[in-house]
Amino acid sequence: MTNLLRRNILFLIFICACVLARPIYAISPIVPQEQAAWAASNTPESLEYNIYFHMGLINAKAGYGKLCFTKETDKNGQTIYHGQLAGKSLSIVEHIMKVRDTLDCYFNEDMVPKSFRKGTHEGSYNAVANYSYHTHWHNKSAAKRLNNVDSTSVELKRWRKKGKDPAVNRVVNFTNNGPAYDMLSVFYSVRHLDYEHMKKGKRIKFVCYDGITQQTINVDYCGVEKCELRNGKVHKAFLIDLNFATKGQDDTPLKVWLSTTPDHRPLKAIIGLRRIGSIRCEIQE
Repeated sequence: MTNLLRRNILFLIFICACVLARPIYAISPIVPQEQAAWAASNTPESLEYNIYFHMGLINAKAGYGKLCFTKETDKNGQTIYHGQLAGKSLSIVEHIMKVRDTLDCYFNEDMVPKSFRKGTHEGSYNAVANYSYHTHWHNKSAAKRLNNVDSTSVELKRWRKKGKDPAVNRVVNFTNNGPAYDMLSVFYSVRHLDYEHMKKGKRIKFVCYDGITQQTINVDYCGVEKCELRNGKVHKAFLIDLNFATKGQDDTPLKVWLSTTPDHRPLKAIIGLRRIGSIRCEIQE
């Protein structure tokens, strides 16, 4: 139960905190050429979200997430983009599973991942995972965009230590045909799908890496709905279902409401937990 609850809290923080300036393009087997225009318009941004746990009469604030987004320059003088997410659990969740995670992702102006770092601190357990993404291109002389990705090689270097036990180091390598994402950059891409022109019922799949396993995230578009927040505000929103596919079966979907305004801002997300209520994430307005 603790691992499920912790993953769902982080899942909510990820999807609701991954906010950039405006939608770019549809991530699909064919990526429109206008994707390159996105990066130049982005400015530094910092947004916060609240997480709530609901079960029966219990309706407690369970955590929060904060995302900082900046444009930087790498050692080769190339422009890169840095997203950092800090997640923390509160109140009732602290007695079940403390969450003190910090995630950093780096990607180029066409949202091709470069690297990802996840730092985990939970009581006596500490871990650091560093992922390096090496992209192989269909045409090396063409623009380094998602529609030119042939395959992606990923190297994971992970350090883990619990209590007084000796630290454990491990190196794992992965390969995926086509683009591959980390657990933060994937939600930037989910956020920026072209929902305005998407047919209801459309499913789009993403491949990403979490720990030492490859994950498939399915995004199902459910149409336009009204989204009411705890503060009483009501927004017109795109509703999507997100699922982690495990052994060919979808998990309980995470329902996410994205604003229909040009920025596609994540407004709310809800996931039901078997026998233990639900978790809700809402933007701070």
